[in-house]
Amino acid sequence: LKISEKSFIKSLKSFVGLPHRYEIFLKKKDYVFINDSKATSFQATKLALQNSKNIFWIVGGLPKKNDKIVLKNLRANIVKAYIIGKNINFFKNQIQNKTPFFIARDLRNSINRIMQDIKIYKKRSNVILLSPASASYDQYSNFEKRGEEFKKLSKYYAGKYI
Repeated sequence: LKISEKSFIKSLKSFVGLPHRYEIFLKKKDYVFINDSKATSFQATKLALQNSKNIFWIVGGLPKKNDKIVLKNLRANIVKAYIIGKNINFFKNQIQNKTPFFIARDLRNSINRIMQDIKIYKKRSNVILLSPASASYDQYSNFEKRGEEFKKLSKYYAGKYI
């Protein structure tokens, strides 16, 4: 392609991805907040769960038909899951006995609870990940609105607790 290595590396370093797609939007002390609201299937969420450790995972919404949550090789990366949305039983049945979880019902409760739980688990690095493995339409008009709400609440609670 006749692109210099220096130019290529400079481009990679300055690249900014699209919002709501594994978007690292806040880093504060030992906390990293990632907005992956676009992850509307478990297959999409699986990639996010593979890329981090010490994850406080927010999951839930309207699951895709026949979607299955398989945490077999991902369990070690997840500290705890926080279930939101109106399909709580679906997600509870999919993840119980696979990872600790808390029924948060909505984003505000999940982030508030995560801030409390982080003090209990005392990890050196903490990833707060919204990667819901489902559509947003049970609580939001689209994944963008869900992602924006997550970012707003995360910044608020990070300011309050961190």
